[in-house]
Amino acid sequence: MNGSVYERELASILSGDPGSVERYSRRVAQDTQQAVTGLIQRPFYVVRAAGSLGADLVAVRDDYTLIIEVKSSASRRLSFSEASYKRQEQAERLVERCSRAGLFLTYAFRLKNAREDPWRLFSLGSVRPGRMALLKALIPEVEQTRSGNYHLVWEHGVPLSVVIDYVNHGTV
Repeated sequence: MNGSVYERELASILSGDPGSVERYSRRVAQDTQQAVTGLIQRPFYVVRAAGSLGADLVAVRDDYTLIIEVKSSASRRLSFSEASYKRQEQAERLVERCSRAGLFLTYAFRLKNAREDPWRLFSLGSVRPGRMALLKALIPEVEQTRSGNYHLVWEHGVPLSVVIDYVNHGTV
């Protein structure tokens, strides 16, 4: 499957589509299922961004704004140095743009064929103090190799359901 399938999947979950939220909630830990289904009542407004040089999704609600780059892989590790360093350059460009707006970049890593919650989130960049800084503290930073290249390790990310629980209830 190509990446746009997963972009659409995440967009439909965050935008509170009842069918997508119900399907996703069956895959998450029982203690976060209620928070996930809460997206039906309190969804994000999600826009899929056009073009390959910007972020994939922008999710906005009255209290949070997420700039999201979606990545998917059958492997539990995704290196940004692959594909002629284009992922690395894109990340640096997006972080700079987000930082100027007082936001951080969120990577949503979808593990293909995962049995449990397939989505893990990572953050990149700095953010001003406030509500967004508290959210960023919950989401682990994108890791770097010794040579400075970014990489995602699926197990090191925070499950999407935990982030949804936080934004809906303010607790972890």
